Amino acid sequence: MEPFTSKYKIIDDSIIELRNKDICIKYITKYVDDIFAIVKTKDVEEILKIFNQQHTKVQFTLEKEIDNKIAFLDIEIHKSENKLKTNWYTNSVASSRMINFNSNYPWALKKNTAINFITKVYSLSDPEFIEDNRAKIKNIVFKNAYPSGVIETLITTAINKMKCNNNITINKNNTKTYTGVAYIPNLTDNKTLGKIIKNNNICYAHKPHNTIRNIYTKSKGKINNEQLHNVVYEISCKGNEGESCNKIYIGTTKRALGTRINEHKLDAKNKKNTTALAQHLATNNHTADFANARILDVENRTRKRMTLEGLRIQQNICKAMNYKEDVDNISCAYATAITHNV
Repeated sequence: MEPFTSKYKIIDDSIIELRNKDICIKYITKYVDDIFAIVKTKDVEEILKIFNQQHTKVQFTLEKEIDNKIAFLDIEIHKSENKLKTNWYTNSVASSRMINFNSNYPWALKKNTAINFITKVYSLSDPEFIEDNRAKIKNIVFKNAYPSGVIETLITTAINKMKCNNNITINKNNTKTYTGVAYIPNLTDNKTLGKIIKNNNICYAHKPHNTIRNIYTKSKGKINNEQLHNVVYEISCKGNEGESCNKIYIGTTKRALGTRINEHKLDAKNKKNTTALAQHLATNNHTADFANARILDVENRTRKRMTLEGLRIQQNICKAMNYKEDVDNISCAYATAITHNV
């Protein structure tokens, strides 16, 4: 199995190798799986070759500029007179869907969705493309059932909002509380809530009634504790018929908890001294409450899980039956920083 290599490391290693070959990348930026770079035309194929040599399972494809323009994410970059201009870009299969004007959402939400869309288009577009994009905006918003007069108002509002953005000052001393409110016409609309909520430090936003979580049932059942991996667990001692016992055993396992408990059961049955639990049960003729084993922590990282085990033992030092060496390197000062997950 080949070791995992991040794309950032692949890019860094490729750039170093390219520099050694006197190939210069004038500009490069990355977003998720997309990379935009400015290079000399004669170096393109060699750059692609070096990028694809770094890892056999990470291979790049190439898209060159056509007619002095190329798309990257939501923008189309134009090269004109040794300058770069940007234009809002959307591919031919884009659905152009947004919250429909006739949908049962508060007007504030529909309005802000449209304004944010308009603001995005304007902010990504060079002045030379504004008029063409204005027509595209009108067409898309109209397809979502917004009346023509409303569309013009939304465009004007978006433009004015962009002009005012630089003049907005934020008072950092105001502590605001944010909450979500289900939208019910004439009950939780802005006008009604404005009369009820008089505190300016309480901000609310409407949220829909129906969500995917409400529509669909859970496809998976809850995982049984015994199926969980990478856990710190606790097993109590039940004593015997004539003697109660309040001792507990704290352990950790990378495997399924049920597998580790079965091993404890087998050790107890055969009266082995493989663990402090098995030794305690064999010496005192006690029985353990395996059926009610409790998970204290879930942690995938081995070293951190081992530390948590030591802290849990230290936290219960008066009744833990674990060996002394289990907490030799654990300071009791840290035990108060964790709590039981009941």
